[in-house]
Amino acid sequence: MDEAAYFENIASYKLLAKKEVGQNFLVDSRVAGSIVASLEAKEGEKVLEIGCGTGALTYFLEQSKASVDAIDIDEAMLAKTGNDFASSDHLKVFYGNACDYDYSSYQKIVGNLPYYITSLILEKVLLGAKKASRLVFMVQKEAGERILAKPSTKDYGPLNILLDLLYQKKKILTVSRNSFVPAPHVESCVYQFDRKETPIPYGEKVYRLALEMFKFRRKTIYNNLKTYLGDGEIAKAILSEVHLNENLRPENLSPSQYESLFQSVSKRKGE
Repeated sequence: MDEAAYFENIASYKLLAKKEVGQNFLVDSRVAGSIVASLEAKEGEKVLEIGCGTGALTYFLEQSKASVDAIDIDEAMLAKTGNDFASSDHLKVFYGNACDYDYSSYQKIVGNLPYYITSLILEKVLLGAKKASRLVFMVQKEAGERILAKPSTKDYGPLNILLDLLYQKKKILTVSRNSFVPAPHVESCVYQFDRKETPIPYGEKVYRLALEMFKFRRKTIYNNLKTYLGDGEIAKAILSEVHLNENLRPENLSPSQYESLFQSVSKRKGE
């Protein structure tokens, strides 16, 4: 399949893009090739593409010889891309909703994530894809800034903590808005997440505790912990044990401090 002709054909689908779900089609083959190359998908590896759309990434994934599942919820896109790769013996295109998909069997995952559900999909992947050694996601710039938010900033939250406990993360590419049709209003960024050699085995439990602490973001960590435990004295004792000031707020704690907090809470609860 000729690369130039394939990507010219993708551009012809411009009028089918659905604005209400933030649909923009990647038409820059160099960007698509770079994204797939960063995944380093090897023959025999089980790979998932989230949101195959018109097939920009799918085109290069098929060449990787990995065992690829490419999912989407748009029937028109599924018909187009499914037909393009119908003869492939190692790539399947089918309906799949990324918000409730089973990620447990995949070793690598790639995708261009919709802006309005970036955080939701990332949460589902981080919690479900326990075998995944590498994730490569393209997201709109603002969503990417939230993903990499640091403690004591307004965008920092439980998802940042979970990601930090499980994966090494880095930005690998900035993508011009002109690489898409129709062109979005902002640039996009590509991030690579590599699972740590020794990820925190109870990372999901730390995340669940962080969710409880962030329920009332403007309250102090002491007040949130007291509410969670139902006992102010125990909350004070735990915070003293892990050397945390009672007046700190949830966003002030680093991932490692949440890990320490979880360990102390678990010990007190006998878990």
